[in-house]
Formats: sequence, C-alpha cells, structure tokens
Amino acid sequence: MKKILLVVTLCLLSFQTAQAEFKTGNGLVATWREYQKSCTGKTYNPNDDGFYTGYIAAVCDSSTHILFSIPEGATLGQACDVVGKWLDGHPEEWNKPAQQLVVKALKEAFPLGKKSAKRK
Repeated sequence: MKKILLVVTLCLLSFQTAQAEFKTGNGLVATWREYQKSCTGKTYNPNDDGFYTGYIAAVCDSSTHILFSIPEGATLGQACDVVGKWLDGHPEEWNKPAQQLVVKALKEAFPLGKKSAKRK
C-alpha cells in the first residue's frame, strides 16, 4: 500500500512540474514569427498567430499596474511588437519560461512607476 501511495504521489508531483513551464521562449519565438507573417500579409498559421496574441494579452491583463505599467491608449498590437522585438534581441534568453520573458520585455518598455493613466 505504501508503494502505491508513493507512486501516486510521484505521479502527481510530476504533473505539477510539467505545468510549471507551459511554454518556453523558443516556443514563443515560433509563434512570434507567425504573428509577424500575419502582419505582413504572408501565409501564416492562424493558430500560432492567435496563440501569440492571446498569450501577450493574458500577461498584460494579469500584470499591468502590478509588474509594469502599459500606458492608456497602447494597443495589444503594440504590446505584441514590443515583446517580439525584445525576443529578437535576446536569443540567449529563449530557453527560459515564456511568461518570464514577456514580463521582462514589458517591464523594460513600460516600467512600473512611470506616470501613466490607468487603462479601463
């Protein structure tokens, strides 16, 4: 019985670890490339394009005014471009968790504490 409990516990812990880093920078860069294609009229994968946009939107919505301060009037497209250009300039970081990289990029572009009106 103890062996079964140990195996079940280890399985549950491994599932939790697998969820810790859902996507790395490498995966995010691949979706950034598809987003770029969609913006220039080239053939692109709409799933990857949508994932990239949605991922950036989720980080923005969950962290604005907590970790960074996106100014009023900034668009999702601008945030996507800021993150993508940051990724292009930091390939040495691509092995890290995607969420961490998105936050880094947005913190550099829109540091917390700068005077900006809150978004509605």
